[in-house]
Amino acid sequence: MKSLRWLLAMLLLVSAGDAVAAGGKPPKTTKEKVPAAPLPSFDLVTRQAKQILALDPEYQEGDLLTAPKVERILSKLEQIQWKVADGREIVKLVLSDGDWMAVRLSTPLGKHFMRRIATMPGGYDRVDRLRNMPDGEYQISDFIESPGGYTMIEYMTTTQEGKNLGALVSEGVNGADFNKPTGRIYTERELLKRLRISYDAEDARRHGLDPKPPTKPGKSAPKSKSSSKFPSKANRPRRAPAPEPPDEEPAMPPVSIDGPPQ
Repeated sequence: MKSLRWLLAMLLLVSAGDAVAAGGKPPKTTKEKVPAAPLPSFDLVTRQAKQILALDPEYQEGDLLTAPKVERILSKLEQIQWKVADGREIVKLVLSDGDWMAVRLSTPLGKHFMRRIATMPGGYDRVDRLRNMPDGEYQISDFIESPGGYTMIEYMTTTQEGKNLGALVSEGVNGADFNKPTGRIYTERELLKRLRISYDAEDARRHGLDPKPPTKPGKSAPKSKSSSKFPSKANRPRRAPAPEPPDEEPAMPPVSIDGPPQ
């Protein structure tokens, strides 16, 4: 009996050694992967975004978007089985509710001005760049509060003379790249265009392809200002008139709150 027990013990030791040589671990049971829910169509994504924006009874297409609205859209997209991988980066491209520009354009006069510049190519970008220049907020307030003040932005964005003026402004303090887009997202159309990039990247990933990285905003995007206060005409300081250019240089149209030069 002792010999038999000794023989069994030796067999167990040999079996254990073979297991260690083979990897020492028992084979793992493979769990079947639950298939991911299909990616919703981009038409559905577009409809969901529009529905969220329509919850604001005062919203019109082309109005300035702010971060909370974009966050609500991203939450809705997650409910229809698309969690936008770079959603946080997208939100960073939108102005906050407390940003000076967002607050200023939310007033009754500001909304009238906003809906005018929304129809202009790069209208929001020009206003965003101008407000970061010296006295820029005062100028924009003048444009908003003056009848026809929006025509100055129209002049800058739709005429060659206005673009020449923008090139001159680019040489001023905080005026770099004045005529160029800021890289921010201002409107529903721009948001959907940016979401399409993320959508195509997600679709490529799910099909095992190498997605193209989303386009990042340029380094020239101005910093936003979070402030709910803005000056009025009654208490703002008056600006000194700009000096006349030298005779030997071609005269550029002056910036005026009364609209573009005639």
